[in-house]
Amino acid sequence: MHPNSMRLMRYFRNKCLKPLDAEITVLDIGSKRLKRSHNTYSRLFPPPFKYSGMDLEAGKNVDIVGYESIMGTYDVVISGQVMEHISYPWEWLANLKQYFTKYICIIAPNTWGEHRYPIDTFRYFPDGMRALFDYVGIKEVEIKKSGNDTLGIGTK
Repeated sequence: MHPNSMRLMRYFRNKCLKPLDAEITVLDIGSKRLKRSHNTYSRLFPPPFKYSGMDLEAGKNVDIVGYESIMGTYDVVISGQVMEHISYPWEWLANLKQYFTKYICIIAPNTWGEHRYPIDTFRYFPDGMRALFDYVGIKEVEIKKSGNDTLGIGTK
């Protein structure tokens, strides 16, 4: 992840997640480390957090391969720099609701050059993120623009 995305995810963690006696389970959608030089969110969620990375294909930082392999629910679902690669983000976000019990944190670009992996569909400003959250029934905790990214934090 690029530095601003890492900074925003750290902001979310510090704002919303206070490790208590129990472990906080975190599911990272789109967790695969694509290049050796890329950071991953896993380093932001060390124990006592219980982090699981999910992606569509096996690789570094991937514990779960494919949505059909996700078992149960997690306290938190996070996803950064993925939503712009989804054909129907409203359906994708609605499906993610089943996996979290406390919070969801989405980080998506609002400006950036085209980067197909394998497709590149949309850019998100706060109004767009808010509209998606509202459409799928995620209650907004905070949505804001930060540089080239938009951060969306929600709950049920």
